[in-house]
Amino acid sequence: MFKKYFTLQEANKLLPAVREELAHLQYLQREFQAVYYQLQAVKKAELEGKTKDTDDIFMLESTIDFLEIQAQCYVRQLEQAGIFIKSIDEGLVDFPAKVEGQSVLLCWKQGEEFITHYHHLFESFKKRKKIYSTDDEIEGGL
Repeated sequence: MFKKYFTLQEANKLLPAVREELAHLQYLQREFQAVYYQLQAVKKAELEGKTKDTDDIFMLESTIDFLEIQAQCYVRQLEQAGIFIKSIDEGLVDFPAKVEGQSVLLCWKQGEEFITHYHHLFESFKKRKKIYSTDDEIEGGL
């Protein structure tokens, strides 16, 4: 089902890099929103006849495009490593794994020191289950 499955140890080892990537994504998201609101204000002013500066609109739209491309690169980089961003806002990240031969997602939320929970593929973060055992029951590999 997945290209890569992580052991608990492998996933936890990647958390410093994931934290950094997520922080970049959150920064880009804030910038995107700020520029988007600025663009809407400039477009509204143009519609109301208060300005005729199409250069501003072009620059803001170009900035939005560039921010989107940057964010896509971060997400793609994580996905190529087999890691899935579930929510940039909430800082939710999933790592495919296997528990007792069954595909699951190790789930981590920004602010947590380590991965301590998992959930089944079609369950949400709210239904996550605590990992009580050692890494032996969390299977990784290709």
